[in-house]
Amino acid sequence: MSQIEKDIAFVLETDKLKNIVRKTKNVSNDRYENDAEHSWHICMMAMTLQRYSNTSVDISKVLQMLIVHDLGEIYNGDIIVYSKNNENKRNELESAKKMFSMLGTFQQEEFYALLKEFDARETGEALFANAIDRMEPILQNIYHNGETWRKNGISYARIVEVNRRLISEGSEELWSFLIEKIDQMKANHFVE
Repeated sequence: MSQIEKDIAFVLETDKLKNIVRKTKNVSNDRYENDAEHSWHICMMAMTLQRYSNTSVDISKVLQMLIVHDLGEIYNGDIIVYSKNNENKRNELESAKKMFSMLGTFQQEEFYALLKEFDARETGEALFANAIDRMEPILQNIYHNGETWRKNGISYARIVEVNRRLISEGSEELWSFLIEKIDQMKANHFVE
């Protein structure tokens, strides 16, 4: 198989991301979003909200991380962040590595390096990308009155525990905005 055939096979394999149904609903309708929609939306969010990053970031690199970070879910499915454990993360990384093996050596290494940087959360770009990735399902829950949180028994304390550091390390301003909305939801008994 030629390299172009391998690259096209990879591109076609990534189409499967459209079939991975997530645990949160789109804001614009009452349908659960898929991973491809999530990837597009968080890229749009990153471009729009980059001014709120704690540090100046290379938005191109942020977008690259956001595009590849969920590819491992093609083989593992979406797991709600409140229940993710190290084994799930290892499986997702191995699945992504399997997908990247379809590509030439340079692209395999490049894509895997982006994924590892995203997971390590040690650069400004990775911190901001993680903040945006966590922000989208929170906004969806806010819009749907905490439906996913209530359905899965996710408490206010757990929401804050899982998200505070991940979001505030990338953007204190975005976390301040979100926690105000989450606190309002608690006051209105949409989350306990």
